[in-house]
Amino acid sequence: MVQVLKLDEKTLYAEDDDWQVILGEGSIVGLGVVFEAADLAETEGFEDEEYSVVVEAEIVPRPESLDEEIVLEVSEEERPSRQGLIFDLYRHYGGVPVNIDALQPARASCGASAFVADQVVRGRKTASGQTIEVRHFRTVEDALTFTREFYVFMSPIIFEFLDWVLDQPLGRGNGWDKMRMLSKGG
Repeated sequence: MVQVLKLDEKTLYAEDDDWQVILGEGSIVGLGVVFEAADLAETEGFEDEEYSVVVEAEIVPRPESLDEEIVLEVSEEERPSRQGLIFDLYRHYGGVPVNIDALQPARASCGASAFVADQVVRGRKTASGQTIEVRHFRTVEDALTFTREFYVFMSPIIFEFLDWVLDQPLGRGNGWDKMRMLSKGG
């Protein structure tokens, strides 16, 4: 069963015991997904945009799977709360980005999902030049409502093609390298 934690006013975290990956010599790493509602209103080209909020999603190791040195490095508290540790990890290292709208094409689900939150769907070019569909919301609250009601519900699908997600390049290395760096036994 998926559990959701609120990390701050614009960031949610979801996890499930079934979301895991095997690294190295059989080391099992539990995973979660951080969803952040990012307001692009201060970004060039979005200054006058009514729908300026997007949701970014990144896969991170669960706190129980983190390397102890990473915990000491990112935590600002001696005994951090679970939410605090997840948020500190996300802020310092980030995770493996995933296009959450790729799980179900945004335009294909707009009918039902439009009842959840006010949104529009726009194409956006990725760094590789590919055009993807991305949902845009009016407010952070709309984006988080949609995340709780739709993205979290769709999240298990990510883990059906996790190998492909982790194979994608991330500047230095790929998602596998990132998980190994952050996790015990990696």
